[in-house]
Amino acid sequence: MEYPEFIYIADLIGVAVFAVTGAIAAPGKRLDILGVVVLGFVTALGGGTIRDITLDLYPLVWVEDTLYLYVAIVSAVVAFIASRYISSPRRALLVLDAMGLSVFAILGLQKALAAGAPEAVAVMMAVITGVAGGMIRDVLTGQIPLVLQRGGELYATSALLGALVYLGAYQLLDEPSPWLDISAMVIIFITRMAGLVAGLRLPEFIVRGHRLESPDEAREMENREP
Repeated sequence: MEYPEFIYIADLIGVAVFAVTGAIAAPGKRLDILGVVVLGFVTALGGGTIRDITLDLYPLVWVEDTLYLYVAIVSAVVAFIASRYISSPRRALLVLDAMGLSVFAILGLQKALAAGAPEAVAVMMAVITGVAGGMIRDVLTGQIPLVLQRGGELYATSALLGALVYLGAYQLLDEPSPWLDISAMVIIFITRMAGLVAGLRLPEFIVRGHRLESPDEAREMENREP
């Protein structure tokens, strides 16, 4: 398989995975099939769209190549139908989200570098490409975005780590390689899953002398407010 073909297929897989996460986030939200398709679409293509607009890259990838659009729609519809017969626990959403994060972060980094963006900007575009679609999904379904949750261990951090590892290795090799892509994606996925399983997280902001309340206590205090 040629390297450009590998990138293209990986990108389509990422679109399909994120579209599915958008669809399976819908149960309990009383969305119809059109709503689920819209949710899958913005989850799958939202991060890349923000990246391309930021970097002034036109036409947008899903406008230039409508296969991206069709893959997102079909994946969301399949997930919509399958969810009527197969239970989709939150664990499945988190695993699929980690897979999409892994693929999109590295491909977003590559596209930013190919567009001539400075390395620091390219790393930021990697993080945005990986997390923005999931953020849009969570906002539309009334959830706190995973990237902002105290329980969302090492989410954007995983994408940042994988992007930095890829960038360092690429500078040493001085040529693209599918194995480098896969290795960086695996690093992101493993880091994300390790954060979920082991509860790894970055230090939290706590004011000296202030006791950090539990989520249940925080909700109770909100209910007490007039």
